[in-house]
Amino acid sequence: MTTIEPTTRTPIALWRPPRPDATDRKEVLEATARMLHNGRLRDGEHTATLERALTVHFQRQAVAVGSGMDALELLLESFGIQGRTVLVPAHAFPAIPALAARLGGHPVPVPVDPASLAPVPEIADRPGRPIVIWIHHGGIVADHAAETIVALCKRGATVIEDCAYVLPDDAPGGPGTWGDAATFSFAPTKPLASTGGAVILTDGALHAARLRERRTHSGVEHLWAEGAQLLRYRGLSEFDALATHTQWQHRPETAAALMAVRDAYDLALIAHRPDLLPAGRRPQPTWGRYLVDLGEHHRATDVKAALADHGIASSITAPAPWYVYPTLAKHRPQTSHSELTALLERTLALPYHPGLTAGDVDRTARALLHVLAPKEQAS
Repeated sequence: MTTIEPTTRTPIALWRPPRPDATDRKEVLEATARMLHNGRLRDGEHTATLERALTVHFQRQAVAVGSGMDALELLLESFGIQGRTVLVPAHAFPAIPALAARLGGHPVPVPVDPASLAPVPEIADRPGRPIVIWIHHGGIVADHAAETIVALCKRGATVIEDCAYVLPDDAPGGPGTWGDAATFSFAPTKPLASTGGAVILTDGALHAARLRERRTHSGVEHLWAEGAQLLRYRGLSEFDALATHTQWQHRPETAAALMAVRDAYDLALIAHRPDLLPAGRRPQPTWGRYLVDLGEHHRATDVKAALADHGIASSITAPAPWYVYPTLAKHRPQTSHSELTALLERTLALPYHPGLTAGDVDRTARALLHVLAPKEQAS
């Protein structure tokens, strides 16, 4: 086999937001200049425009906020988390169960399906009326997601869909519409990217108005009088609203570019190693990450380091179950999640963004196949 030496060529990024064309750049710069001139840096026209666009698209009330964690915090507060069980996928970002605990809830880890990395369908059989945080991990939408979320809601659970890595498509009734509420994130690594921000999707103008009111900690003394503790501003900046809405308008182009990337991976990588996509993990237009299963002979940490030697960025989206961290250890389940730990240790996100060329994908595929081959040949 030909040896591939570490590269000195241009690095390949894990994710890069879509690059605006000349017309968009001109419009964004002019709008930013007007924003700076009039001094309306938040709660202005761009926030309202973004909210209207998403409200029309999803047929739900959209409330723009400062971050994905702000969105989740506002929803947990509004749904009455105090004393309630909160079911959280065991591979979730640890800040999610930590937030639930800080707000007075009882986070409980739930197992995930190895193909979709979503909560298993059996979650719908849990007793009681818990809050469920359903994470569409990496933008992967499980085949059982809609049916299970609807079943949970019918049983009296409160379901919040975490769509942080979902690229919304134009198909009606998709992710973000099945639960009681949903969140989409606009952090720099997300399919709709700015410097930060998020949006809440919910049903009912009254609930949306209440969420908007609680975004701020100033001028809301009537909420303090009701017993609320509002400690910071949780709204979206006008710049982030402008940048996100610009990307929202070009969502079809982003989706088409990412489809070309997926097709390129099919040819350069999956054709040679179909096992890298587990059975049931089919490419979807909603994907915000390209996640592969490296198999039992490889650890994601080792492969990530080897790819970095070739100038190729990759990411481990969930290094370990969230209950292994000291501040969350008291929520560790009595049953073992060893299969989940093994799954996470071999799951890696490869470069995946609209600016990725076929040559970039080919270079990534060749490097990954080279890294995987020696150990497997030895075994």
